[in-house]
Amino acid sequence: MKAAAHCDRTLVWATLLLVLIGMLTVYTASVHVAHYSFGASDVFLKRNALRALFGMAAMGFAYSIDYRSYRKHAKRAILLAIGLLVATLVFGQTIRGMRAQLLMFQPGEIAKLVLVFYLADVLARRHEELSSFVRGLLPRLVIAGVVVGLILLQPDFGNAVAVVVLSLVILFLGGARLAHIGGLGLAAVPGFILAVRIVPHIAERWAVWMASFDLTLEGLDTRGAGYQIYQSLVALGSGGVLGRGLGASLQRAFIPDPYTDFAFSIWGEEFGFIGAVAVVGIFALLMSRGLRIARRAPDRYGTILAGGLTAMVTVYAVINIGVATALIPTTGLPLPFVSYGGSSLIVNMAAIGVLLNMSKRGTPARASLPGRSGRAPAARVEKAQTARRGGEDRQGGSSRPAARTTKARSSASPEAAARTTKARSSAPPKAAARTTRTRSSAPSKATARTTKTRQGTPSKAGARPPKAGATKRKRS
Repeated sequence: MKAAAHCDRTLVWATLLLVLIGMLTVYTASVHVAHYSFGASDVFLKRNALRALFGMAAMGFAYSIDYRSYRKHAKRAILLAIGLLVATLVFGQTIRGMRAQLLMFQPGEIAKLVLVFYLADVLARRHEELSSFVRGLLPRLVIAGVVVGLILLQPDFGNAVAVVVLSLVILFLGGARLAHIGGLGLAAVPGFILAVRIVPHIAERWAVWMASFDLTLEGLDTRGAGYQIYQSLVALGSGGVLGRGLGASLQRAFIPDPYTDFAFSIWGEEFGFIGAVAVVGIFALLMSRGLRIARRAPDRYGTILAGGLTAMVTVYAVINIGVATALIPTTGLPLPFVSYGGSSLIVNMAAIGVLLNMSKRGTPARASLPGRSGRAPAARVEKAQTARRGGEDRQGGSSRPAARTTKARSSASPEAAARTTKARSSAPPKAAARTTRTRSSAPSKATARTTKTRQGTPSKAGARPPKAGATKRKRS
């Protein structure tokens, strides 16, 4: 299949616009922290710009590689990612109570990307087995469960929940039955309730989230566990419709680490409701372009992979914005392309590079995503067969039309020949008789007139020829 002339430029511009918004937000949100901590207000901006350059390089590198080449390395990659998560638990650095960083990067970010590639490959190869829970779905859940379990041991509850949601979305795209996915969701409810009752910080965040539904915020501990949520809501509310303006945020001095988890709140304060809606719209545009690439993917693996990568970015964006607006309990997840953080930025831009590579190889035919049965869309198969037949007709010229014409003539020739022979055999006797009479009568009359003119009327008088003597006497 021939590649398209260009990649999805709309996706490129949407990604670059989000990175630019992230640069502005990181700078304005971190200017006071950087000044008092490092003596320079642009420290975090320079670091984030350097990471953005690495992200651009990762995106370009992923764009230059055929996405199908990742399939043969999927199994080894997921084993390597699991090994890195184990190494993080043993040798990783503990930051804010979580052992999630190893050698200046977070293996959890790499693990979620590798998990998308692995699930896309195995679901594309084993899609006929997905109707069976034991043979088709359970082995995939074991691998995803190992990744989620290692992330929970860090402990990073928010990232683990995001990976669970991402895995369920990919299983749905791969053709898993809704009954199985719904059963998994119901089975997770008791575990979640148990975590809320046993794990202290999860129980605390749950209580804060429930208290935030009171519009008066009287039950919210604004000086304790609910401090972040309260300050985030104040920032978004004080922005109004148009915002305070770039660099005029007041809540950046109160929100802990405003350039990471609550970057969306600072952006909403400085650019108001319109600016916040604009960011949400850009993420919606990015999601629509990713799903468009998934629908146009030339194979099942590409469809699942594009849908999974799009879901990876979208799920984290929805959770982060939901936390900033108190619609979801606090999780500690960054906003893709916007929040400060090297591992998240590089991994997300690499995912966009893979989507761009797929966009230039996609077919122009629009087809639906794989259904729950796990079978390829019939419309796409039928259209591909039609296009293939059309190509053969163009290459073979008029051989097929000529064959059809010859076949039609050969099938119709016996009857046509019989009718023609009958018409020819029946018509000539009369015509020939008329022609014979005309030809035979006309010359006889003409001959008689000519003879009569030349010889007189000897046939009527019956006289004999004159004698030789009489002729001589007349001459003399």
